[in-house]
Amino acid sequence: MRTFLKLALGLAASLFIATSGARAQVPVIDNANLTKAQEIATSTRQILDADQQILQFTQKTLAAVTGDRTSQAQGSLAQMALGGGFSMAQAPSLGSVISGGSLSFAGLGSGSQNIVSTLINGLQLVQTITGMTGGQTHPVDTAYKNSVNVAATLSGLIDSTQGAVQQRSSAFTQGGQQIGQAQDLKGSVDQNTQVQIQTGQTINELNGVVNNAAAAANQANLDRIAAESAVARAMKFTQQ
Repeated sequence: MRTFLKLALGLAASLFIATSGARAQVPVIDNANLTKAQEIATSTRQILDADQQILQFTQKTLAAVTGDRTSQAQGSLAQMALGGGFSMAQAPSLGSVISGGSLSFAGLGSGSQNIVSTLINGLQLVQTITGMTGGQTHPVDTAYKNSVNVAATLSGLIDSTQGAVQQRSSAFTQGGQQIGQAQDLKGSVDQNTQVQIQTGQTINELNGVVNNAAAAANQANLDRIAAESAVARAMKFTQQ
């Protein structure tokens, strides 16, 4: 009986061990861990999508601040100051004319030359004030000749400048129509740079006009000095 009982217990133990080993091979699903893994996967996907969007925005930003925008910064914007017409840099030197240089129409338009010629011919100016001829030059005659040349040069400059003002006005109007049409930041920056350059050129033109005005005003001083010199020479006498 005891032997049978031991045998039965041994068989039961063997069955229990065998059964326990078989159950250990059966996969078990942990719902909590599965849910957490799904959440991590979803978060990772969202992070990847966000990184992709950041990359796209970065590429767009890079394209907006780099590259060539010549077509947007040139055109009528580059013609606003000079307008493709007369510039004071082309004007004849008024200082040279005042100091006795010959009358020059270099840089002036043909219309300005015609106006000057008509002006001089219409005034029917005399050749000398003193009437001295035969190679003798009187200071008054020299000052008179220089004054005529200065007046003629100024007339040509005024006519050329008036024509240039009209061209610049049209160029500024056309250039202003381009403002705000840039497609990106780089285009806007380049347009702004071009406007600043044109502003500098416009100021430079103004400086040229002011310099010529100052030179023309100084001609009156030269004429007065020449007249005083002539009077002084007339008052001289030689003691015997």
